[in-house]
Amino acid sequence: MEDCGFTESSPLLPRKLTYLLAALFGATVLFMAAMVVSGIGDMPAWMLWTSAAVFVAVTLFALFARLDVSVSDEGVDVMFIAKRSSYPRDDILDKRHGDLEDIKSYSNWSLKGVKHTTYSRVGDECGVALKLKGKRVVVISSARAEEMFRCVPTEIIEEDRDA
Repeated sequence: MEDCGFTESSPLLPRKLTYLLAALFGATVLFMAAMVVSGIGDMPAWMLWTSAAVFVAVTLFALFARLDVSVSDEGVDVMFIAKRSSYPRDDILDKRHGDLEDIKSYSNWSLKGVKHTTYSRVGDECGVALKLKGKRVVVISSARAEEMFRCVPTEIIEEDRDA
């Protein structure tokens, strides 16, 4: 197998969407502040500060949450938000790529009782699905799904070769 390396890192939410989220949260806090200052309504002042703190926390999370994928001859490493997962070459039985909705349907793999995990970003419509030992399927979204697919190593099983 040729030496292939693939790395992709990008935020879970597109930057423009994150900026829009921050603007909406800011406008909401300003409206709440106007309500508290003018005395219209029964909103207590502590609710303004609590909401502002929650909005800042959610905005920072949206700004820094990332999906990092690294593919090498040893396997696939995924860092989703703060959780790192590794899928060694020996565990990868099969793979496919394409539209996320199509590859999430793993009925062609004749698996029942499958445990599946999906790592996806907003805006990515394509990805790679990995069939793993232990009746597990992992779907990873990617802006460069075909390139990732070519680099994912698979373990060749003697039973599959004979069939």
